[in-house]
Amino acid sequence: MTAAPATRRGPAGLDPRALLLAGAPVLGGIVAYALARSVLLPGQGFWDTGEFQAVPPLFGTAHPTGYPSYVTLGWLASLALTPAGEPALRMNLLSAILLAASAGLTVVLVRQLTGRTSVAVGAGLLLALTPIAWRMGAFADPHTLHLALTALLLVVLVGWEGRRRADAPGADRWLVGAAAIYGVMLGNHSLTTLLAPGIALYVLAVEPGILRRRRFIGLCAGVLLATTVALYLQLPIRAAMGAPLVYGKPNTWDGFWYVVLGAQFLGVLDPIGDLGRRLGDLVELAGQQLGILAAAVPAAFVVVAARRPRFALLTGAWLGLTCWFAASYTNADIGRYYLVPVLVAIAWLGVAAGSVADAAEGFFGGPGQDPAADGPT
Repeated sequence: MTAAPATRRGPAGLDPRALLLAGAPVLGGIVAYALARSVLLPGQGFWDTGEFQAVPPLFGTAHPTGYPSYVTLGWLASLALTPAGEPALRMNLLSAILLAASAGLTVVLVRQLTGRTSVAVGAGLLLALTPIAWRMGAFADPHTLHLALTALLLVVLVGWEGRRRADAPGADRWLVGAAAIYGVMLGNHSLTTLLAPGIALYVLAVEPGILRRRRFIGLCAGVLLATTVALYLQLPIRAAMGAPLVYGKPNTWDGFWYVVLGAQFLGVLDPIGDLGRRLGDLVELAGQQLGILAAAVPAAFVVVAARRPRFALLTGAWLGLTCWFAASYTNADIGRYYLVPVLVAIAWLGVAAGSVADAAEGFFGGPGQDPAADGPT
């Protein structure tokens, strides 16, 4: 019987492949942070930016829907970043850090999908260089947290799929973790609700018999609900404690639901008006964000549908619903609503690039996928 080849280790006894796997997301994050830091707003901003610079350091409550996840994280980050300067700058730095986390997680995600570190790093850098993401990393805003949590949710869901299909022990814990992440996302931005249909379709596609596992479904639902409720309790508790900045009266029953449900923003959707113009605007936006690569996104989706059909189902629903909502909404800075579609498009491009690399190596020969990376499942 032939012995397994020994793992090559560096001078300090470290496995170079492990260093590569750990270092690639860190590299993507460092570059993303440096880019955001280069254009970082040095002080106070206006409108929502000013609010999100002021409310979290005081652990107050923001405008509907209250954003308790962002406020809680911002309060903790403001304490940790105290040496960096005054509160407004600290909250701006938090956005740069969240963009770095988003880029690093994109590297992890694309490596999961393709098994190729080089392609994954390229995807992470592309996200960092996308104008909308770069801009949002420069000032305080909960959309950067939404982007980072979405990237994390994708990593966990794809990790669950791989382990579930391999019948690996502990696979269920990944789906429970995804439920907790989704609960945190619900406490951050209402755009999260648009992701629910895609997640439901994805889970059913990966495990068609999951509906028969009622206790497990109840566990996931319980974790999601408990996480969301725990976060939203921040609103009435801090209002009752007399926090310096509190929107509305969330310590009353009617006031709480007025804030959480965003009642003042209802009635601003126009879902079917001027569809032709909206489609043209979406095409123009894609070109502005991805440049010449925007033309390859439809073909990339076809590749993803062939190679990773369940991932295509998940992310295709996300991109379609989010773009439809953003194009129909008439009461905000809509550009930032497209962060998730941009992330999805970059993931598709990464899978397509990995497929091209696979085909080239199959034809010309080459080293193949990274030995220690999570390849396609």
